[in-house]
Amino acid sequence: MPELSKDETVKAEILQAAENVFQKWGFNKTTMEDIAHEAGKGKSTIYYYYKSKEEIFEVLAAKELNAIFERTKAAIDKIDSSKEKLKKYVTISINELKKTASIHPVVKGEMKGHKELIDKIRRQLDMREESTVLKILKRGFELGEFRSLRKSELGKAASVVVGIVRGLELYLFLEIDDDEKLDIATRLMAEGL
Repeated sequence: MPELSKDETVKAEILQAAENVFQKWGFNKTTMEDIAHEAGKGKSTIYYYYKSKEEIFEVLAAKELNAIFERTKAAIDKIDSSKEKLKKYVTISINELKKTASIHPVVKGEMKGHKELIDKIRRQLDMREESTVLKILKRGFELGEFRSLRKSELGKAASVVVGIVRGLELYLFLEIDDDEKLDIATRLMAEGL
């Protein structure tokens, strides 16, 4: 693993400090000064690298969502059947986000009022996820696994699948604390009625 530059090291220290403070005091109560204190840096150093706590949170959330995507992709790459890959994509995506939300309950509670920020972060990953789902759908179509789709619909179908998963994630992250409802929603999406 290559060594980090001084700037990369400082940014990593700031992000780790911010994550600690967000978990301890929550997003709304945390200030840039709190982050600077936790990182052992001056406030001006924090502002040199990041404009606001929202930007820091956005970077942290994008990093976490990217890790979820990578874990999901690694799991589905091991499966041969396209239908099974698609089911696994749905269940792993939802379950990974569920785990993340349970690890950060204070931040989860406060994010209910920041839907725009969460939407912005998610949009950054939508294209990658759509591309992954499209590959699954194309392969499944070629193998005759997805008979209800026409070839011309595969791109839109990938977008729909990602959109439905995104809706379930928002439902989980912003609204629902009922594990049974989440499990039912995930099964319905992955397996149908």
